[in-house]
Amino acid sequence: MASCSGLGCVAALITILVGQLTPWWALVLVPLGIFNAIEVIGYFAYLPVVIKPYVLVSAGSADGDSEQGEGQQSGTVRWQLDTGGAVKESSPVVVDGTVYVGSWNHLLWAVDALSGEERWQCRVGGVVAASPAFANGTVYIGSWDKCLWAVDAVSGRERWRVRTNGLVRSTPVVTDGMVLFGSNDGFFRAVDAVSGKSRWQVRVGTGVRSSPTVVGDSVYVGSDDGVLWALHTASGQVRWQLKTLSGLWSSPVVADGILYIGSADRHLWAVDVASGRARWKLPAGTWVKSTPAVAHGLVYFGTGDGYLWAVDAVSGERRWSRKVGVWVRWAPVVADGTLYVGTNDGRMWALDSVSGEERWQADTGSPVFSTPAVADGVLYFGLQNGRLLGVRA
Repeated sequence: MASCSGLGCVAALITILVGQLTPWWALVLVPLGIFNAIEVIGYFAYLPVVIKPYVLVSAGSADGDSEQGEGQQSGTVRWQLDTGGAVKESSPVVVDGTVYVGSWNHLLWAVDALSGEERWQCRVGGVVAASPAFANGTVYIGSWDKCLWAVDAVSGRERWRVRTNGLVRSTPVVTDGMVLFGSNDGFFRAVDAVSGKSRWQVRVGTGVRSSPTVVGDSVYVGSDDGVLWALHTASGQVRWQLKTLSGLWSSPVVADGILYIGSADRHLWAVDVASGRARWKLPAGTWVKSTPAVAHGLVYFGTGDGYLWAVDAVSGERRWSRKVGVWVRWAPVVADGTLYVGTNDGRMWALDSVSGEERWQADTGSPVFSTPAVADGVLYFGLQNGRLLGVRA
């Protein structure tokens, strides 16, 4: 974890107590070198001192309704679980009726998707700020203890762990018997999915918080120093690389031979997956750290000034944009014609994915710092105050 000193520590402490980040002083302090890494601000800005009372306000529904059952209106709570630690950056994964998610109190959770009851929890050695990946009865998760963990999906017991030399915030991907993931030590790794033994590793920059995407026999991933990499999945051999002008915290998404990724250089990039050449880059006016979503011939992404955009997937032409928060860091999700996205001011939005018109919105009472998951008509997402929710989609 990055450290601070002097005035920087005082500023960080004030931020923790207030519980909100004001962007102007972030822009001032980082260039001055008061923080030796921007992650200090990003990770400590919303640590809660007092957990706010949980409230959900949904269009057309009663305040605070948390009863289970069919026939509820969209946006009403079916269940909620208090994890005891912020559910931040780790996005839920739903497999066979179980929700898997990590929390900042060093836990990986397995929760019944229907009732919200805990099935098990597994304690790891640090903050869990990556999303889990599931394959063949095993859950894989990265942690700030610098390890990638493999956990039995039924019992919650550790199978193995692999230690790196940096925080593991990159969500792993499982393919061809391997687990692929990045680390803050600047390496991208492939390990055996059963044993955890190393297959290959490649240095790709100063750090990796971007999550990989596999298409065919290639894996694509961004680095903190702004380079987009295409590697051969089996060997790690570099196929091509593309340099953007700033960090790639967004993760790549591929559709119809085009890779889409946001950059802190204030652009959304569209890149040919075969050649690595940019087809277009769209200026957004502010950073794009949100991972894009692609559906209906449109690319959806959030920006640092709180807007959600929809642009044509082929040309990059803007179709619509809508102000939804102070900033939008996490990826939107499209399901059954509805676009869902959470914001740092504590709102969950449901928009028509074609027109951008509001279908409903909910005030959760706490920042939403992860990407929601949708399964069987239920929207699952976590909150800064430690709640994991199942909400009728």
